Amino acid sequence: MRIDLRCDGFDETSGMRDYVARRMRFAIGRFRDHIQWARIKVADVNGPRGGADKRCVVQLRLRNLPDVVFAITQIDVRSAVDEAADRVARVLAQRLRRHQRSERPRAPALASSGA
Repeated sequence: MRIDLRCDGFDETSGMRDYVARRMRFAIGRFRDHIQWARIKVADVNGPRGGADKRCVVQLRLRNLPDVVFAITQIDVRSAVDEAADRVARVLAQRLRRHQRSERPRAPALASSGA
């Protein structure tokens, strides 16, 4: 699984890149066999103007399932990344659970006796 990470508008020396990579790897690690690649982009949307403008966009290309794409916007970068990591873990677990249920062979219906 390949992870592409972009951090726009943040000081690279702050360790933010390492934090994002570590947090996302932990969140999607147990699902790595189902993921072809992950693209995570963290950006400061409004620049120096302030406000709730730190965005984390996650895009996952899954094997045999539709892509997962969403964006989380928060005041703080770490909050946006943490919320995105929590959400990606929940979404992946849900999608894979649904996929496994749909793949299971159904038991044949029992014939009812007319007695």
